[in-house]
Amino acid sequence: FLESLPLIQQLADPAMRERHWASLNELTGSALNVNSEAFQLSTLLDAGLLEHAEDVEDIANSAVKEQTIEVKLGELNQEWAIKTLSFAQFKSRGPIMLNGGATAELIEALEETQMNLGSMMASRFVAPFREEVSEWIVKLSTVSEILEMWLQVQSMWQYLEEVFTSGDIAKQLPQESKRFLGIDKNWAKIMSKAHEVPVVVQYIYGNDSLKQLLPYMLEQLELCQKALSGYLDQKRAAFPRFFFVADATLLEVLSQGSNPSAIQPHLQSVFDSLVAVTFDKKEKN
Repeated sequence: FLESLPLIQQLADPAMRERHWASLNELTGSALNVNSEAFQLSTLLDAGLLEHAEDVEDIANSAVKEQTIEVKLGELNQEWAIKTLSFAQFKSRGPIMLNGGATAELIEALEETQMNLGSMMASRFVAPFREEVSEWIVKLSTVSEILEMWLQVQSMWQYLEEVFTSGDIAKQLPQESKRFLGIDKNWAKIMSKAHEVPVVVQYIYGNDSLKQLLPYMLEQLELCQKALSGYLDQKRAAFPRFFFVADATLLEVLSQGSNPSAIQPHLQSVFDSLVAVTFDKKEKN
């Protein structure tokens, strides 16, 4: 009895599931129906646990280890059922951007969860949950990839929005301006739908339109960017001092054709020893 008791204590652990009792039945060749009212301690003692002591211990230990994985998966399910996208205001157009800081934290959480899932997958006790863990690995790696591309598109869209909404440059690059307007509409549509379903995994995973639209938008934005770089190179060739100026500054200077005095803050970038100029009050050009 002293040898049987520790085994019985282990089998009484709440971590024991139907599958573990099925393994025990197979091992002992008995029908141990623990849920039956007729089940007694004697039934367990008569099963000859001591003959298979090591295997019985192994089954009980596996149950405890598997329960740890089960609990972690439950927590993971709860956590990602409520994690939402966070939005930020953009000019007067409303919250049509992903919040940078919150989204960076989200990507960090995704990476951490993926590492935990990798550890689970490497465990020899993962067998009963292998399918669920694999599904989560695929799900979160897809979400992670799409989210990173989304941020990439956002960064380029934000930079080019400034360029193609200011009249001067848009007029000089009409084709790219038209292309950008199409991208801008798609961007507004994506963000509007994200507001309707802000739960990260629910909105991103399995969203085929998002999966197809983001690479297309990135490709189109790159074409706009290329055309813009060509335009800036032309201006630099016409006025070599612009070679000393960063693209963003040069764009600001070029987009102020109708308001020349607005270039004052950038004069020092263009002319080394020039701080300010005085414009004629009547003829501002």
